[in-house]
Amino acid sequence: MASCKASESIVTPKVSAVTVSIDLVNVVDDKVKVEIQIDNISTDTISYYIPKIVPGTYQNNNYGRYIDDFKAFNKEGSTLGSQKHGDNRWKISSARQLHKISYWVNDTFDCEETHDIFSPTGTNILKDKNFVLNLYAFVGYFDKFKETQYRLFIKRPKSLEASTSTKKIIPENPVDNQNYDIDRFIFKRYADVADSPIMYSDPDQVTFTVNGIEVLLSVYSPGKIHTAARIMPQMERMIRAQRNFLGDINATKKYSVLLYLSSTKKEDAKGFGALEHNTSTVVVLPESISKKKLNESLTDVVSHEFFHIVTPLTIHSEEIHDFDYNNPKMSEHIWLYEGTTEYFSLLFQITQGLTTEEEFLERLLEKIEISKQFDDTMSFTTMSKNILAAPYRENYRNVYEKGALISMCIDIIMREKSNGVYGVLDLIKNLSNKFGADTPFKDKELIKTIKEISYPEVSDFLENHVVNNQPINYGFYLNKVGVIYSTTNVPSSYFIHEQQPLVKGLEGSKEIVFESNITLNSFLKNLGVQGGDILQDINNKTYTIKNIYDLFGDSNQWKLGDDISFRIKRGGQEVTLTSKVIEPTMEKIVLQLDPSASEQQVDLFKKWIND
Repeated sequence: MASCKASESIVTPKVSAVTVSIDLVNVVDDKVKVEIQIDNISTDTISYYIPKIVPGTYQNNNYGRYIDDFKAFNKEGSTLGSQKHGDNRWKISSARQLHKISYWVNDTFDCEETHDIFSPTGTNILKDKNFVLNLYAFVGYFDKFKETQYRLFIKRPKSLEASTSTKKIIPENPVDNQNYDIDRFIFKRYADVADSPIMYSDPDQVTFTVNGIEVLLSVYSPGKIHTAARIMPQMERMIRAQRNFLGDINATKKYSVLLYLSSTKKEDAKGFGALEHNTSTVVVLPESISKKKLNESLTDVVSHEFFHIVTPLTIHSEEIHDFDYNNPKMSEHIWLYEGTTEYFSLLFQITQGLTTEEEFLERLLEKIEISKQFDDTMSFTTMSKNILAAPYRENYRNVYEKGALISMCIDIIMREKSNGVYGVLDLIKNLSNKFGADTPFKDKELIKTIKEISYPEVSDFLENHVVNNQPINYGFYLNKVGVIYSTTNVPSSYFIHEQQPLVKGLEGSKEIVFESNITLNSFLKNLGVQGGDILQDINNKTYTIKNIYDLFGDSNQWKLGDDISFRIKRGGQEVTLTSKVIEPTMEKIVLQLDPSASEQQVDLFKKWIND
């Protein structure tokens, strides 16, 4: 193997372009055929790779597993020897004669129960209806030609149209055929291929312009439940707010939102969310959700992905800039790429008036609570560097929780040090100006650079809580802007709160028992109910598992002030509890602006959520 690699690297490559053909017309067994043409190889052997992992994902997906019937040919059409190594590499013999390779590609959407590829990072092949082409799963690279030009030809049914940010090449001699057409694209290098998803479907597209950015929204809704035209107003409002928030940060002139709405049938996408690209995002959501819920999901999901045009697509380390698709070296700073992006997706909504102060603080509290489910003593830089392996992989989701809270804390620190005029968005702007898309930073030097363009206290925080393993006291930093933990009473139902039942059935005895590991509401507490009590009857009506749903329905008919009598069993003894029906409420922990906050704290709070 060592001699093979040496042989491949001796001669300077003479290949001028890699030509790729993808056939979306002649689909066979839910697979599409790909042909790669390359000439003038000057080595005895060469290797062809399909990515193991791609930027924006933090797990090994091994897309080569979905390649079948790989063959290599010379100009005469005779086959050349090739051998598969692992999941993602094919080594081709007699490479000097190589003219073309061909293979078939399976999709991932219709077999998601057999793998853990996140749907937006996967592929869909639905003949004559829809193709989700994350191109890295269809098109690979030769080991020495990742910087070579790629020419892509896609044969597609005339009824389907491409949705992409990549400009199509208009041919001098268009195809004269009633059934199919051929789309042509040119990419400077393989990284541009991998970064350019295309969705083919019966066209349902709208285009609008926001502050100099041309935005394409393309929707595939198999049941025609949702349309691009109906979704566009909220999408335009959101992206306009994002552009206003970013100000003079302008990383792209065109952006595409490719929205695939899953039927949620057995052989369809199940992983809902999105994957960012430089000028687009692939989004997968269930078709069955309401328009209101769809708009809410798109606001959260697409806003996060759109902000990725700044981090890491503009500001990134050498590991991302020179990404190795099959032997990846991960960056230490996922807190920056994912955490800051997630924080921005919350912060812009409050600064641009898309959400309320209470909702913003509630989302922050939610992140604090969820972050507690992960290892709070794990170094974030260590986790980032080793994110593909256990035990770090299991803590990855915390980059969206604690990662966002890290950005919140340094935002507050900078607001305090600058009397409110400098925050994390200003820091990102300065980093963007210093580096930019073509100038990566060195992982080990980022915190030093942040110290130089912000404050020593920020680098101290990052060293303590990101590099080292010191847990964060969020209350300490929130107090700087006058925000404190408090409690409030919120409406509840008598036997259920926020979809969480306060009772459950006992399988053996068929009795109903009050949960012992959750807080009971004010009505049950006032009545004297305790966790573990077994319900016998209410006002002489017996309740068991068989009629447990009556319990919820009957309670809806109770009137405030009516007499109520529960007969329960506690510790083997029957007990009767009587009271009046009162409004059930639950005590809830909230974040709120301290009524006694100082003038300086209130001023910092206003600048934090308004600037």
